[in-house]
Amino acid sequence: MKYLPEVELLLLCARPRTDESVAHRIAELLQQKPDWESLFRLADYYRTIPKLAMHLHHQPADLLPGAIQSALQARHRDTTRHNLVLSLEILRLVDLLATEGIAVVPFKGPVSAMVVYGDMAMRACGDIDLLVKRDDHRRAERILETDGYAVEQRYEEAMQSTLWRESSGISIDLHWGIPPARLRLDAERFRDDLRPVNVLGRPVLTFSPRDTLLVTAVNAVKEFWKPSLHHLSDIASLTADYTDDDWAAAFDRAGETGCRRMLATAVLFAHRMLDITLPSAGPGRLFVNPGINRAVDELQAHLFPQEPDATDGSVMRTFHLRDAQRYYLILTDSWWRRTRDWLGWVVKPNAADQAFVALPGKLSFLYFFIRPIRLLIKRL
Repeated sequence: MKYLPEVELLLLCARPRTDESVAHRIAELLQQKPDWESLFRLADYYRTIPKLAMHLHHQPADLLPGAIQSALQARHRDTTRHNLVLSLEILRLVDLLATEGIAVVPFKGPVSAMVVYGDMAMRACGDIDLLVKRDDHRRAERILETDGYAVEQRYEEAMQSTLWRESSGISIDLHWGIPPARLRLDAERFRDDLRPVNVLGRPVLTFSPRDTLLVTAVNAVKEFWKPSLHHLSDIASLTADYTDDDWAAAFDRAGETGCRRMLATAVLFAHRMLDITLPSAGPGRLFVNPGINRAVDELQAHLFPQEPDATDGSVMRTFHLRDAQRYYLILTDSWWRRTRDWLGWVVKPNAADQAFVALPGKLSFLYFFIRPIRLLIKRL
């Protein structure tokens, strides 16, 4: 698959390590004088400035001009400062909620950066993510409101509320579960294996490295219309030294928590984009599953705009999945739940069925028969 030079450079630099062939390709792309403004904009959007700075730091001056090197390092410093501010606030909020008897698990963001890289500066972070028990969620909201935060929205599907503090410009996602809600991941299982991680010299309990992999995989693929490169980069780094036993344990744990298909989808996605090695241990059949491959096709199509096809000038994109319901059917582990949800999707009428044929109210029950017929005609 052919990408713009700036996109290819970003993908190569998103890998945790570079061998000789990758380093040579990076040098070739730099010799083509990439559009640095476009590259920086992409790296900011996909939160990969730290990886870009790491891989380009030692490039010769004729490939990486001093002004570009300075601009890149300045952006990296800004990322580090922002992560430091978030980390200080995480420590303060953990203490604040603990004094009220609320057990909170910080995850993602700077905390995950410490788990994955041992260095918070290696991951660009947006906000703070905190997990509390559902019974504690509203009380935790009120405590944060008293502290100066304001609830902006509550998302049932994301199992979280978003809070904003104007004075500090910090946003908190206060979770009572691991989204998306429709996949019914067992968030309480993740609490069974919390581990301390060093955040600014203090131990903070968060998900174990294995569970961090699972949560990262879920976040990498939970929305096919908005896939994330930085989560793929985290997956590549977390699994760079994985053995067969590590992979087997990861997929066993994914089975316990209900995200085996999401883990397989994320790993296959990372394989395609960052060339990680597919594990030989675990459910290998999932990597050749037609549905999961269609899901990865969709993720790949949405991750980056591709160059126009040389023959007809059209953009090379293939969309297999038109709605979130069909996508989540593929990612659901339970076969009976997939069957039930599929039957519900096939039978339950919607606006498209009503537009297909107009029926008076007394005959509206016929839409339950019209819908499968319409879907069959559409399929044919």
